[in-house]
Amino acid sequence: MGGLKVAAVQMGFYREPTEKAIDEAERQVRLASARGAELVCLPEHWLFYTVIEEDDGIIRRFASLAKDEGVHINLGGSFERRGAKVYMTSQTVSPEGTVSRQDKIHLYRREKERAVPGSGFRLVDVRGFKVGVLVCHDIVFPEAAREVTLKGAELLLVPSFITAKGIEPWLVYLRARALENRVPVVAPNIYAPPRLPGKSAVIDLSYDRKAHVMELAERMAPGRRTLVLADIDVSSKGPLRSERLRELRLTTSHSE
Repeated sequence: MGGLKVAAVQMGFYREPTEKAIDEAERQVRLASARGAELVCLPEHWLFYTVIEEDDGIIRRFASLAKDEGVHINLGGSFERRGAKVYMTSQTVSPEGTVSRQDKIHLYRREKERAVPGSGFRLVDVRGFKVGVLVCHDIVFPEAAREVTLKGAELLLVPSFITAKGIEPWLVYLRARALENRVPVVAPNIYAPPRLPGKSAVIDLSYDRKAHVMELAERMAPGRRTLVLADIDVSSKGPLRSERLRELRLTTSHSE
């Protein structure tokens, strides 16, 4: 069996200046690393409306941090300019200095005025495990999680920016995608109450063979800026996921 220690960062929200947000994110990553985390995930929009460049100093700073701490860091979700277009992008930096990108496919409301949607899902390798990234609103669509799982994802990162009224639906989506696809979910959110109450979560799952029931093991952040840390036995979910995917049936109804 193979495991991975993950951390969801529940950090504050800064409209300006950006440096405060960067400093807090760096402190949280170092703290997560000190507590044994191997993969650290930041929330969406922690840089607010800042548009970073493809080879931005912020990315280089966290790539250097990943190397120093020996951890993979998912940079949540931020606006990124590549060429003539701006995307809502989730970058993952590795200790080896590589940067992988997942563009948000389903932009939410005013994001559509600032960015263009991505064109597909791709996986990132984290210590030999295949990790998929669904940026916030992407988790609403079951087809997105299923596509990533069919590509081989063993763990889903869902960096999010969820307001108070959206928390309960968001948690339902996270739990449903974990159950549907037999895949653990790491979902950090911003903490800036009362509008942004956090509730960052790591959702793991196991199978009770005696009762023949899937069980969720959920860790949720308390109401403060903090980390949600969890040891996930990633490999043990493989047989459960394979069995579930074998049950996929495509049906076509014909009306006469």
